[in-house]
Amino acid sequence: MKIRIVVLSSLLIITLAITAVFVIQQERERDGHWPWPLNGQIINNSNLIITVWDDDHGNYTLGAQQRSSKALDIDHALEPSTGRWCKLGAHTLIVNPDGRFANCSCYSLSKGRPCIQF
Repeated sequence: MKIRIVVLSSLLIITLAITAVFVIQQERERDGHWPWPLNGQIINNSNLIITVWDDDHGNYTLGAQQRSSKALDIDHALEPSTGRWCKLGAHTLIVNPDGRFANCSCYSLSKGRPCIQF
């Protein structure tokens, strides 16, 4: 009896995990954005204000020398030194003191657009 309960519990947990992964991937494929809690984060090590964008709130800013909360749904950030939009995904973006992004893995043509990888 105990083995049956353990097996059924394990199957239930595996089923729930697979369902969660499927739902998250469907959400990402639908609009190209990661759903919460897979939000990115920005660490702004510069003295510049960083313009950020998300599909729910539009443009807003992250102040100089600030770190964004992972609770914010930041989809794109504008690199002040080049004017390029970086798509965050579920990554942490580091802004160098000169305003360049240290680790943007994917730039897009505009905010709200999918990334372009060369």
